[in-house]
Amino acid sequence: MKRVIYIIGSCHAPPSGRKPDCTNRTEANVEESEPTLLIKPEDIVLKEPGSSEKTLRTLLRPSDKVSNYYKTTSSEISAVVGAIPSTCYPIYGVPTIRSDIPAPRIRRISDRTNYGEEGNAYSLLHPTVFGQKGVFERDFFKTRSKKEIAEILCNIGVKLSDEEFENVWNLASKKHHRGEVCVETIRNVLDELQHADRIKCKTSM
Repeated sequence: MKRVIYIIGSCHAPPSGRKPDCTNRTEANVEESEPTLLIKPEDIVLKEPGSSEKTLRTLLRPSDKVSNYYKTTSSEISAVVGAIPSTCYPIYGVPTIRSDIPAPRIRRISDRTNYGEEGNAYSLLHPTVFGQKGVFERDFFKTRSKKEIAEILCNIGVKLSDEEFENVWNLASKKHHRGEVCVETIRNVLDELQHADRIKCKTSM
């Protein structure tokens, strides 16, 4: 519309009453308004690196520039270089093994929660010597009295004097904040004492 107004305004009527001379103006405007090429020289690229064949470059959408800098949680976790460690993975839901809560002392029959004391498939396929004898992990961590511990040690062939047994019992009771003692604690104390005796023998030699 502006171009039409410009052409009309540029026309002038000669004093002799001849037809307005608009031809030069119109031709000049037509030459100026010639369409430019849609394909620019920078749009032509090599088809493959090192080849002489040329092709048009792939047009990019505005969203493509954003996607180059956009990262999802999945892409961050699955990245090979500079991957996020597994300790930083987002944790959702309830874990299969409830190691975050203590196991109850008296477990109900309806309680199907795995507190981490149950065996896995490997323990079923390759049971330990204790498992073959019917002794399981919960039996090792069960709180027992001094009399029960003394009977167990006597039955398995561990010979201790009364003074040695009192020393072992006192060391084991200090490992629990309530002073409770189990078979596993006694085993650890006996291993520590045996290891200390070996070190003394080596230093004396």
